Amino acid sequence: MEKHTNRSDLIAAMTEDLTPVKRVKAGEGLALIGLATLIAAIVAISAFQWWDGLLTGQASGYFMITHGLLLVLGTASAVALTGSAMPRVGPRTSAPAWGSAMLAILPAGAITGLILGSEPHAHTGLNDPFAAHCVSASLAAATLVGITAVLWLRRGAPVAIERAGWLTGLAAGSLGTLAYGITCPFDTYSHVGLWHVAPVAIAAVIGRLIVPPIIRW
Repeated sequence: MEKHTNRSDLIAAMTEDLTPVKRVKAGEGLALIGLATLIAAIVAISAFQWWDGLLTGQASGYFMITHGLLLVLGTASAVALTGSAMPRVGPRTSAPAWGSAMLAILPAGAITGLILGSEPHAHTGLNDPFAAHCVSASLAAATLVGITAVLWLRRGAPVAIERAGWLTGLAAGSLGTLAYGITCPFDTYSHVGLWHVAPVAIAAVIGRLIVPPIIRW
């Protein structure tokens, strides 16, 4: 091994092959994720048509609460995700974890209602004929958001890649379901509490498994 006589020579040898790179900015990542969500919503509306019940007051409180929580979780996860693209020290935000806990109350309540028979549409809860469509359409929208997030993450230097995988899945699942959800006319608690939340959990697991090897540097 070549020995360097002084510190300056050592530093010069270590940095000889380095080239400057453009620093990523969290705001750019958030803007791209937001744009992907908007595009996913436009595609969903084109394919399935906007549900006018959102403007006429027909949508139930369950529907509005569910999609409001999806927006909160998706935003919190996206903010944490873009922040993770830059190596740093210090405490991490716990907002995605709290958002996930809040969202998890919905399926827990829906399942409890189905078991106790208090949900008025209990007969369609776990046998909902529209469940597969809502889950698959939401995951399709989530794929667009997730790909956008991953491509941006690859420009950065995420250190906690497993956490970044979870956050990618949570952000993509929440925002993707939100993008599709504005076209869904089924607003019962058992429907939105189960089948508009399930895609988030599925996307989170997929993100944890698939994303880390892609963004490792």
